[in-house]
Amino acid sequence: MLGDTFSERARQAAASYQPNAGFNHAFLHFRDGSYIEFEHSSRTSRWARASTAGTMADKICLALHQFRLNAKHLQLFFEDGSDVEFGKGES
Repeated sequence: MLGDTFSERARQAAASYQPNAGFNHAFLHFRDGSYIEFEHSSRTSRWARASTAGTMADKICLALHQFRLNAKHLQLFFEDGSDVEFGKGES
């Protein structure tokens, strides 16, 4: 059973987090095979996109309010007020 908050759901459903070497592009993969692709390469280029509609990635992406992507972590902030972090090499 998945958690009550979107942060709990994201943490429980996540399979892997893969940032690029510059920490401006990353993928968060989920156990159902879906993923969210993140980019934050400049002030004007910040986006998150789910791989496929109707998947866990899509549900998590639709609930996102904001995200932070840097060398320290990927941090997701959700509409329900919860947040979750993923570090390099972590799921």
